[in-house]
Amino acid sequence: MRSRKVRGIALTGAVALASGVLAACGGASDGSSSERDKTLVMAWSAVPPQLDPMVYSGNTMVYATDAFLSGLLEYDYSAASKDKVIGTDQLVPGLAESYEANEDRTEFTFKLRKGVTSQYGNEMTADDVVWTFERFLSNPVGLQAGALMTPANVDMKNPIEKIDDYTIKYHLTAPSAIGLSILAYPIMGILDSTEVKKHATAKDPYAGEWIAKNSAGFGPYQLESLSPGEEIRMTLNKNYWDDAPYFEKIVVRNVPDGANRAQLLMSGEVDLISEPPIDQLKKIDESSASVVNVQPDANRHNFNLSMKDPDLKKPEVRRAINMAINREAIVESVYQGYAKPAWTPVPSSMMADQEPMTSYDPAEAKKLLAEAGYPNGFDMEIAISSERPGPYAENIARLLQTDLKEIGVKVTIKNIPSPADFEEAVAKQSLQAYLYTDRPSQPDPGFSMFLYNSSKSVLNKVGFANPEFDALLGEVLQLDHGTERDGLVNEAMDMLRENQPIFSLVEMPDITGESAKLEGRIGLPSGGFSFATMKRG
Repeated sequence: MRSRKVRGIALTGAVALASGVLAACGGASDGSSSERDKTLVMAWSAVPPQLDPMVYSGNTMVYATDAFLSGLLEYDYSAASKDKVIGTDQLVPGLAESYEANEDRTEFTFKLRKGVTSQYGNEMTADDVVWTFERFLSNPVGLQAGALMTPANVDMKNPIEKIDDYTIKYHLTAPSAIGLSILAYPIMGILDSTEVKKHATAKDPYAGEWIAKNSAGFGPYQLESLSPGEEIRMTLNKNYWDDAPYFEKIVVRNVPDGANRAQLLMSGEVDLISEPPIDQLKKIDESSASVVNVQPDANRHNFNLSMKDPDLKKPEVRRAINMAINREAIVESVYQGYAKPAWTPVPSSMMADQEPMTSYDPAEAKKLLAEAGYPNGFDMEIAISSERPGPYAENIARLLQTDLKEIGVKVTIKNIPSPADFEEAVAKQSLQAYLYTDRPSQPDPGFSMFLYNSSKSVLNKVGFANPEFDALLGEVLQLDHGTERDGLVNEAMDMLRENQPIFSLVEMPDITGESAKLEGRIGLPSGGFSFATMKRG
């Protein structure tokens, strides 16, 4: 295989899409235009309907906003390896040129870069940082405040204190292993408050309606246009404070069909595709025009059951269902060996030598279900989306349907075509069961367990609530790495093994299909990648 490991096709439809891509970047079909060389064209399985980083509308929103936002800190791209994702301590200065911590690491003094301007020509100052954090706090259950700042022990009453125009203090209420790393996460990027305020209204004081369709950050690119759910076009931010990227334009097209994405890549019409179909990977890698790029990831594909359901909320029922799932068969049949079974409470890339959550034993599973009061099983509906976990969601659901039939559980499968509708249903906890993905933004065991299992987290989508577990995670998140923290982490994992709120099926690496001439894609903890590091070789 020629795969890069850094750390039956609907042809008519593909050709039509290719024509649209070429028109979008201004390139000619004979490839003579130099503009095409400087245009990065991507085909994603979904394009977000809006780009306000405060409004979660699918993972692609996070990936896209990384192009035009910069944070106080950034990930250290040089730390990327073939084995592990970039860690919580692998950070470099971003919009802040330096910082210092007090003795107990609850107060950090940041010195901001001078002369940094947005696409509108407004210079970044401490006022922009203060206002951006005020905007984060305007939605206490949003991703920034609820899923990042809260578990990082950020002082929600006074997160940012202005000292002077180029100096701020960042306040925590307790030490945190992730207090700094959240500042590098894409949606924590700083906004040009001078520009954004021009579009605020009494009903929309933080200009959410305008930001949904416009860029106002200090990142390497600026938004040229957004066709919601269809296409994003970006151009260079000529005022960018760091080295100018190779690509001058970026085009992201919505191509839901995986086979069409693969055909566009192998024909050379696009440079990168997200979620390449598993059954197309060998073909992509054998093409002279493309390669498969495999990088480490903390991504896991899960089977989530609602705690609101009268049957599924019972731990003994969940244990029985989890024990009935043949993970090895899923890896072999659906993922063709690119993934590995997920048996542990948190991703194995974060913590080695974990005890498994369960084992595969359908006979014992049927016995447990009968003891729980369901000798004849029950009916269940599994909802799926092509965005999460991907185009193979239906295949996974079919295998689960077969596995669960053996213990008497009759499964029907419901496909929700719109990623936005699917995410809304997940957020409202209105689905009985569904396939999903977990990729903790901070690769830390304590944070990972908090994010998806604590009743205090906005990303606890299954409704698991256990006061003892919440208290334990509260202690974990306020400790530095060490034996005391490790002991509490193990206690928390024991509680997850007992209650089994989430069934992780597989651990999936970060896989893209790319042009053989494309270089420099670095996978990030967000699941996205750095736009600024990519170039044509």
